[in-house]
Order: sequence, then structure tokens, then C-alpha cells
Amino acid sequence: MKRKYICKPEGKNEKNNNKGFSLVELIIVIAILAVLAASVTLAVLRYIEKGRQAKDVYHASLIKDALCAYPFPSNYQGRRVDYTDPDTGVTESYLRGWVYVDNDEIRCSDASTALALINAGLVNVSDEVESNLRENEENPQKWFPSGPDREYVRSTNIEEYVFLNGLTVKARRTWNTYQLDVYVDDEGELHLGASASNAIRTDGHARDSQAARIMQRNLGLDGSFETPIGENDRN
Repeated sequence: MKRKYICKPEGKNEKNNNKGFSLVELIIVIAILAVLAASVTLAVLRYIEKGRQAKDVYHASLIKDALCAYPFPSNYQGRRVDYTDPDTGVTESYLRGWVYVDNDEIRCSDASTALALINAGLVNVSDEVESNLRENEENPQKWFPSGPDREYVRSTNIEEYVFLNGLTVKARRTWNTYQLDVYVDDEGELHLGASASNAIRTDGHARDSQAARIMQRNLGLDGSFETPIGENDRN
């Protein structure tokens, strides 16, 4: 007996189980992907900022070491300031100097702070300019080069020495400036202060305690003098 085969048209009477994504499902998937992308982006940005911050702290530590190692003269030409200890309320008088760093330049308040950086190889000038700075270091009348000299580029209206080099600020969010301060007391003892700011750069810089404390902590200067950054605060 011959077996009977019945041929069926392909696909006939079979249910179609292939379903696509609905609009709602697509929206949910896109939303999840967007959240994941944002999270990854933020994590990457934080990682990059931490790297930039670490670079600034390393550079600031080089400046700190240079200031600590430099033999400030007995007739140091710093700015006379009074500092009141926030814990004890005691006010003392100091001769103050600073090294200010932003994303364009480095400013030294006087010949001694400039020479400290020159000695450490952090800024570079010609032998003639270095010699003149040393000869005039204790002179109340500041000497300035007649024009740009290697990394020295100009003076400011408050008589700072301005240099350009690779120590400029790298961070974008934590701070846009930082500053190392030196305070010489009447016995000739050196005290350090540190500050940082992420304030909008206008005529000066507002006090930024949070950024300052991050910088102080990273430099091992917790509890040091906290000094404001900005020309209007430099008396």
C-alpha cells in the first residue's frame, strides 16, 4: 500500500510568534542605556580630575620643599601682616610672601620666593638676572628685569615676579588656583600656609575654605595658616 503524503504550503496554519519591541520597551531600554552612559561618564571624569588634582599637589609639594629649603634672609622683604589664630584668638605679626599658581602662570611675591624656586630648578632665568636678584634680595626697592628673560615674563601691579612654566594648574573642578605662603616671624622662624580656590576669577579670589583644606591635607599642612587668594587680599 502506498503511503500517502500530503504537502502543506509552507507556513500555513502556523502561528507567527516573532514579535518586535514595543514602543514602551524601546523607551525603557534607551533610558537604561542613558543612565549607564551617564554613570560611566561621571566616573571617568572623576578619575581624570583626581589625576589632575594629584599632579597639582605634586607640583605644590615641590614648591613647598623649595620654600622650606631656602635660607630666607634676616632682612626678608616680605609684606608685614597680622595673623589671628582662629583657635587661640592670639594675633601675631609676620613678614609674608607667597607663590601663586594658576593655569597660565606662576607669581612670586618677592626676590626671595623667586630665588627659592630658581634654586630648586622650578623656574629658569639667565645667570645675569639671578645674580641681580641675589644682589637686591634685601633691598626694600625691588629690582626687576627690564623685559622677559627665559621663563620670567613680567611684573604685576603689586610687584610680583611672573613666570611661565609647566607647574601651572591642571585641575578643572577642584580648584583653578593654589597658593603657598611663607610667614617669617620676628625670630626668623619660617611658617607655611597653603590655599586653593575655585572661585570665579574677577578682580580677586574669594576665600574657598573647602578647596584650601583639600590642598592643605594633601600637602601635610593641616592646621596651617589659611590665607585668601587674590590681589585684593594681599596687603
